[in-house]
Amino acid sequence: MITRVLAGDTHPVATDVGLLILRLAVAAVFIAHGWGDVFEAGVSNNIQNYGDAGIPLPALAAPFAAYVQLLGGLVIVFGALTRPLSAGFVVVMTGALLFVHRGESLVMGQDGSGSGYAFIMCASSILLLFAGPGRFSLDRLFADRWSHSGSQAQNRQPRHT
Repeated sequence: MITRVLAGDTHPVATDVGLLILRLAVAAVFIAHGWGDVFEAGVSNNIQNYGDAGIPLPALAAPFAAYVQLLGGLVIVFGALTRPLSAGFVVVMTGALLFVHRGESLVMGQDGSGSGYAFIMCASSILLLFAGPGRFSLDRLFADRWSHSGSQAQNRQPRHT
């Protein structure tokens, strides 16, 4: 029993529930940050901030980051386009780690600095990129339908003997 708890195989439903929880948590954080970038700070303000931080091509990077976070977060709530959007999240968070939080501690400082948020969001996005959204997702629903319709189409093909 203890071996199963510590190192045993996880039931597939438990894995999918874990992926759902992670996906929803990642989505919530990215939606909140994307919302702030688009509607509160404003993308034009972020372009200036990105330039000041030394981020290359701030006129492209700032809108990319803002809309990937906001729109991507909204879409992965439903588990749609999870892997490509997770790749976008990894790009955004890697940029944050390299340009904004370089050299900062993982622990938040008195001044609010710290790389912990960007680090854990990047790691979570990498997990979703590799693991996918799990069974409770539109990605899985569409993949199952496409594979099912593809197998039906193959069954309808005339056989040549």
